[in-house]
Amino acid sequence: MNPINPSPQNGIFIFSLDTELACGYFDKDEKRTKIFSSNGVRERQAVQRLLDLFEKYHIIATWAITGHLFYQSCEECPICPMMEWKGRYSSFEEVYQTNNPLWYGADLIEMILSKKIPSEIGFHGYSHRPFNQINREEAKLEIEEWLRVSQRFHITPVSIVFPRDAVGHLEIFQYYGFKTYRTEEHVPLIFRNRYFGKYLKTLDFLLSITTPPIYKINQLKVNDGLVNIPASQHLFGFNRGLENYLDHKGYSTLRIQRILKGIRKAARQKKIFHLWAHEWEFRTEADFIRLEAILQCVKECQHQYGLESMSMAECSKYVRTTLK
Repeated sequence: MNPINPSPQNGIFIFSLDTELACGYFDKDEKRTKIFSSNGVRERQAVQRLLDLFEKYHIIATWAITGHLFYQSCEECPICPMMEWKGRYSSFEEVYQTNNPLWYGADLIEMILSKKIPSEIGFHGYSHRPFNQINREEAKLEIEEWLRVSQRFHITPVSIVFPRDAVGHLEIFQYYGFKTYRTEEHVPLIFRNRYFGKYLKTLDFLLSITTPPIYKINQLKVNDGLVNIPASQHLFGFNRGLENYLDHKGYSTLRIQRILKGIRKAARQKKIFHLWAHEWEFRTEADFIRLEAILQCVKECQHQYGLESMSMAECSKYVRTTLK
């Protein structure tokens, strides 16, 4: 990845993508069949379009990739974390001794690495098991197998996006040379109310009453030697049915005004705005319209305020330099 020389006078825009295909739903059979295409074509087209947009707007993204996607097909590895699924999840039959394109994605890695605009490849688990549900030895196996297979692409990982945002075993990641990780965005207490919180959150997305959390460099914490870069907002953290209705009525960009407000505020105040999404969530033309509107806002803020697009790795390096 090309080095960046960030200025302490500039704000930072980060876009991290949890890149997992069907691995993200290895234990949720019904949801998996509803979410994904049957042959992985739609998901690959989405990745290609994302890369094209990043190149157009000079966005340096962090692709946090599940380790199993580094293969082209099942290699019946002597050590296989997926054997844990045998007899428990029907996903085992989709993975073992197959080349199912929803479970194997070496072509996606090559696609990402082939672009002129550099991208960061980060860690998103090997099998996508949550790290708060596994013991120390299982965590080491997940990390070691990811590192082993990623070496085929000469990748030296720095950043972590934990499967299902379940942070765990940071001290092991520090031992293996990782430098930074993402945590979930702060959600106001009122939005977490079990009775009316989701309605208030939806209203806030539509009316942009609040701004997503943005962060000062010196606010970021270092835990077990790793810089914690919290998220600001999940791009698709909105009711999909309502979103489809708004798209049909011609209001595709209405609910991203809160995101745009946050990016502009981060640019003006020289803070960090961290957007995230899954690669498979880009399923409609309106999804790409929304993303392009966001990237256009980033471009405008680059010209007006000097906002910089950075990977999680580069931001972490900047944080460490600043906090010395």
